Amino acid sequence: MCNIHTGSGTVKYTTVRKAMGGEPYTMSLTDTNEIRAVVEAVNQGIDGHLEACYCPDRGDSYEGGERKAGKLVLCRSLDCAVSPESLPVLLRRLFHLDTTDDAVADAAMSLAGDILLTLGFDECGQFVGWEAVTV
Repeated sequence: MCNIHTGSGTVKYTTVRKAMGGEPYTMSLTDTNEIRAVVEAVNQGIDGHLEACYCPDRGDSYEGGERKAGKLVLCRSLDCAVSPESLPVLLRRLFHLDTTDDAVADAAMSLAGDILLTLGFDECGQFVGWEAVTV
């Protein structure tokens, strides 16, 4: 599997990896449905495409965290670092998350679209660069 079908376009794994510039993709999630979506996507392990998106030897990490104001815990977070090898797999899984919870499925698709946007992909899945999508 070398493509991610977004619902409005197709994105190649190689294009995602190139857009990452060899750096891991980092994010800190606080939305409960987004966290559940990522946990469900990652917990699939090696999937039917014989791909995984959690490989610590690549530098992948998904760790629970907290947002604090002084000693007061405001909310919990999921802090993620996803390698260039694993991010396309995570994106594919998020776009097609097999869950019965509509709110989690919607959050998964929204999060995957937002990740692509931050990497410089337009709403049709074409890589146009960060500058073009922020105008």
